[in-house]
Amino acid sequence: MTELLDPRNDFVFKRVFGSEDNKDVLLAFLNRTFKESGEPPLAEITLLNPYTDKDAPLDKQSIFDIWAKTATGELINVEMCYHQHSELFLFAK
Repeated sequence: MTELLDPRNDFVFKRVFGSEDNKDVLLAFLNRTFKESGEPPLAEITLLNPYTDKDAPLDKQSIFDIWAKTATGELINVEMCYHQHSELFLFAK
């Protein structure tokens, strides 16, 4: 019997949703999420480099799980959060 990998695992999440080969899966995931929140669907998405540039040598580098841009230029940061943190939802508003 084959065990399925947990998509909540950071590595698996990035492989499933953050690869060029699976952009259609990411687009379907985002459109389902947008539909549930009343946002219009996306027709296209471009994956971007998830590593941020540092402004100074001592700055900390950030790495997004998925960093993407819509056809209209809107930037989307998708982060997999394995544990529920309600303060992250409030912070994002």
